[in-house]
Amino acid sequence: MTQFATEFRGYDRPEVDKFVQTANDAIASNDPARRSRAQADAKAVSFRVTLRGYNRREVDHYLRRIAKGRPDDRT
Repeated sequence: MTQFATEFRGYDRPEVDKFVQTANDAIASNDPARRSRAQADAKAVSFRVTLRGYNRREVDHYLRRIAKGRPDDRT
């Protein structure tokens, strides 16, 4: 699973972890409908901001990669 840095006020960690796991499973599947839905969800998802949450910039960058269908692409 992808690891994100934590910060004083960041995205809720359990919410992000659950979404990332579900999206990665969908992207890795052979089902085009699931892949498409995960990509659309990555563009629309929002997370609560909590104390000691995940770095928002890192998570947002990862969501953009999921939206492109390439979560492992580092660009």
